Amino acid sequence: MTDESTVAGVSGLRLLALRDNALQTCYLVFLADAANQADLAARITATDIPDAIATRDQRLVDLLHAFESERGAIPGTIIPNPMKYDWQAENAQMEFALTVLAHEFARLEQQIRSASVASRAGITAVPAPCTPAAPAAATDHLPEKRR
Repeated sequence: MTDESTVAGVSGLRLLALRDNALQTCYLVFLADAANQADLAARITATDIPDAIATRDQRLVDLLHAFESERGAIPGTIIPNPMKYDWQAENAQMEFALTVLAHEFARLEQQIRSASVASRAGITAVPAPCTPAAPAAATDHLPEKRR
């Protein structure tokens, strides 16, 4: 895709400019979104994310305080096993990561549903003149090597 824009004065109509480098052709694609279909992905709120952040942070603070209080409980004794607290901290991080992933999967599912609804909308592709493609590697500023 080389360009995407909306058509002024027509709500729900988008214009995509596509280049097919293999066939050296270009197309203008007109996409008409289904009427009264708002972007479903935009409606998803991330309410679980701030709660998950707060829960994770509180668990990590509690673990740190527990380790510090256990370490200084009886002077002259060996310290508690730090691996126990490390494991619990990793669990807190993993639960947070799973919450974020669940939110992202929900967002992707909404986008897929939105795309499937939009796929029932109108689409038209017409051939268009191609503008020159950008060079793959800009080496014009380098001097040529002589042998």
